[in-house]
Amino acid sequence: MQITILQMLWSVLPGIVTGVVMAFWNKRQKERDERADEKERERVRSELLRISLLVATAQLSYAVAMAVKRGRPNGEIEVGVAQYEKSMEEFRQFEREQIAKQ
Repeated sequence: MQITILQMLWSVLPGIVTGVVMAFWNKRQKERDERADEKERERVRSELLRISLLVATAQLSYAVAMAVKRGRPNGEIEVGVAQYEKSMEEFRQFEREQIAKQ
């Protein structure tokens, strides 16, 4: 009777140890994946902000070029300035979030 219980224990023990090790491994892998996903989201947001700032710069450049060409400013400058201010506010907010994380 005791030999049968001991044999069952030895036959079940590798499965239990393997299950515990795999659970630990999966938990660590999930944490790594979550960190990688968060970094990717931050990278994408950073790129979107850079593009937004680039568009604002292009709008302001166009507005200045048109003002020089016409000899007077027009409505394009207000649009460019508004885009620039919006982009800079979003960038500053992102920058604050990154500093707070550190």
